[in-house]
Amino acid sequence: MRMLPWTLLALLSLAAPLSARADDVDLSFYLPSDVRYDPAIPTPESVLGFSVGEWHVRHDQLVRYFEVLAAASERMSLKVTGQTWEQRSLLQAVFTSPENQSQLETVRRRHVEAVNRGDAPDADRPVVVWMGYSVHGNEPSGSNASLLMAYYLAAAQGPAIDEMLANTVVIMDPSINPDGLARFASWVNMHKGQQLVSQAQHREHQETWPGGRTNHYWFDLNRDWLLLTHPSSQARVREFHRWKPNVLTDHHEMGTGSTYFFQPGVPSRTNPRTPSRNQQLTAAIAEHHAAALDKLGSLYYSQESFDDFYYGKGSTYPDLQGSVGILFEQASSRGHLQSNDYGEVSFPFTIRNQLATSLSTLAASQALRAELLDYQAEFVRSAIEEAAADPAAGWVFGHATDRARVLAMMDVLMGHGIAVHELDQAFSVDGVRYAPDSAFYVPHDQQSYRLVRTLFERRTEFLDATFYDVSSWTLPLAFGLPHGEVSRATLPAHTIGSQLSRTPRLRGQLLPPPGNAPANAWLIPWHGHHAPRTLASLAAAGVISTVATRPLQAATAQGLTDFAEGTVIVPVGVQDLEAAELAQLLGQLAARDGLTISGLATGLTPGGIDLGSPSVVALRDPAPVLIVGSGASSYEAGEVWFQLDQRWGVPVAMIEGQRLGSFDLTDTTHVIVVSGAGNTLDPSAVEQLSDWVREGGVVIASRGGASWATKALLNIQPESDGDDAEPEDAGANDQPALTYADYESERAKALVSGTIFSATIDRTHPLGFGYQADELSLFKSGTTTLARSANPLEDCAVYTAEPLQSGYANGENVANIAETMAASARRVGAGTVIRITDNPLFRGVWQGTSKLFANAFFFGHAVKRTSALRDEAGAGMAAENDVSHEDGGH
Repeated sequence: MRMLPWTLLALLSLAAPLSARADDVDLSFYLPSDVRYDPAIPTPESVLGFSVGEWHVRHDQLVRYFEVLAAASERMSLKVTGQTWEQRSLLQAVFTSPENQSQLETVRRRHVEAVNRGDAPDADRPVVVWMGYSVHGNEPSGSNASLLMAYYLAAAQGPAIDEMLANTVVIMDPSINPDGLARFASWVNMHKGQQLVSQAQHREHQETWPGGRTNHYWFDLNRDWLLLTHPSSQARVREFHRWKPNVLTDHHEMGTGSTYFFQPGVPSRTNPRTPSRNQQLTAAIAEHHAAALDKLGSLYYSQESFDDFYYGKGSTYPDLQGSVGILFEQASSRGHLQSNDYGEVSFPFTIRNQLATSLSTLAASQALRAELLDYQAEFVRSAIEEAAADPAAGWVFGHATDRARVLAMMDVLMGHGIAVHELDQAFSVDGVRYAPDSAFYVPHDQQSYRLVRTLFERRTEFLDATFYDVSSWTLPLAFGLPHGEVSRATLPAHTIGSQLSRTPRLRGQLLPPPGNAPANAWLIPWHGHHAPRTLASLAAAGVISTVATRPLQAATAQGLTDFAEGTVIVPVGVQDLEAAELAQLLGQLAARDGLTISGLATGLTPGGIDLGSPSVVALRDPAPVLIVGSGASSYEAGEVWFQLDQRWGVPVAMIEGQRLGSFDLTDTTHVIVVSGAGNTLDPSAVEQLSDWVREGGVVIASRGGASWATKALLNIQPESDGDDAEPEDAGANDQPALTYADYESERAKALVSGTIFSATIDRTHPLGFGYQADELSLFKSGTTTLARSANPLEDCAVYTAEPLQSGYANGENVANIAETMAASARRVGAGTVIRITDNPLFRGVWQGTSKLFANAFFFGHAVKRTSALRDEAGAGMAAENDVSHEDGGH
């Protein structure tokens, strides 16, 4: 089979101008000219009221056209697979022959059953092609091309399309990210004039923050296929497994100055778990794209820039499922018309290229139908064979006291169709005991073997050090869960129970005091995954809560019970609610959040602190402000917003940095600063924020925000700014022998592109409350480090001496990260500045460190001043920062 050359390049054709505008084009500009079209099928213009490419289609208009088309065509069926956060419908349009449509469920079931058995292709089984458009809302040429593709599949006439539809089922996802698409369409349409403006700085081409790329909570949905954080991703992956497509297309856009890219990507950056035959088929399909774009005279390239390493993207997730995922990247007009080095890039031109490669995908799928079906069957068979040859039988994971976090990870596994089994009895792996009900087993002997491997394994050695996305995504480390690889030699078969059909339900309980005595107080252990949500719900109901900053022992219905630091105490006598109403509310929250809440008959404890101890600190009802706006990382801000709003039910005021100086912070309890946000504050706003902290406010600063807070709020000049620092000059004789072409690969070696590192955490520190192990896995992207505090008691988490757990980092970066500060809290006057070096809420999946953020959020004001133990070097800093010596009773 002929492989593609390193770069494919076709000359522009004078017959297909790059600058074609919507008023110059009709359907003949886009569609094959040698095909007749059924006049009974409505065109997009007849429904929308404008030509495709004249305006950016809104999502509601797109939905309307697909509904009208489905009603008019016997080749098409349409269903809603889910809803976005903004309650827009996720559409799935299925195109195939009328005969296949009449028995579509039978066609689907036959295909899936054949795949699961690893059957060789039969003569009449259709190939299944999934076409996904515009996962990034401000990359709209895909969704707009879907209008034309749908019309073509419904209206084109002739023996060729009849044969294609008889042999193909086309699953179309016309708008993967409806919320982002709606946001972007509104922006560019509102700035379109009668005369189009191509200047890059024209406001039409400069979206306001956060832009239309992301979903409602500013997450990149193209990174969520593996993580399944959002309902739209869950719905999409569920449908993917319902159909098990042979080919999946993923239509994107890139910078205006580029041309058109299609896979294969960089060969050395393909994940080693992807079979070589996958890349061979991708290359064979690519020849059809090249021919189609050659015919149009469009520039294009392949096997450069993009990779196939991270399995959480739309073009890579299929590669671990026996499908062939294909990424397309079109140079973007980012509006209606923009200039680049080749002339002007018009919106219709970008749409036409996306339609051309959609059609070429169908042509390739027809030509390679038998090979694609055979490859999918071979993939399943070889996965089972590889699993059987693996000396490891599978993986066990669990947590003795936080079943909710275990079940949260299980939701992800089962969302991918991975088989998970119960344990019949307890057993140990690497010295860790795993017990039934709190631990589960994932066998290798299943069709999803390769996916299981990539989710559980740790990898630190790589063929290529350049990564388009993250280099590690070990799921148990993300969830902070003990896990172990189980060898076939040591696996006792009788310990493995039945396969689960769904994730078990949470179980919680409210335990009245011993002897059903009246409750004096209720205790909520903080180690539970959903304990922050419980606490937020209590605050919303006006319930007064406190936190024990030291351990205690109490007589409960379960006997004498130990409660660790971080235990939330709800005293009964100080509440506005009646005791019975409080108990009812706590019972409901315990059941919802899977917690055991224990009642005490007395505030006098047999061990540890009493409930009225000075070491018990009253908690504040949270009223946070999140700094957002131009300059702030929308990804990180969105992750904070999502965590507070969706997962904990805490309302958060989002204030643009430029407006913070005029915002009254009097009733604010927390100000949250993500990367870039601090740099948007003018000097007067920084001074206002500093004064507010001294009066008792809590600042939580993460990643780039932590570096900013180090300098701006703590007046500490870091030794290095990490990613922002310029390397020192060195003599030519000190440099390795390199060529200009080595630049990109050598630069990549110096980066940390999403890697997992370990830190030790002080579990007696308020930032460490609720953790039950001394080691913490943190996700790090970037090389910025923060020096340890002069006062070691301020640093709750410190990277270990050998911190690399999984992912790529060169030896120099590992050494620089080792034993640096990961999380720190410093009292400043009556307030607290909390710095977290990295992102504890990464992509909504890093739930093992979400408790670190929860502790900063709920207990930040409970951090004691420890300046008396600072060394002489730190004393000056204490005097500088601590205006007041009032300690709030601590």
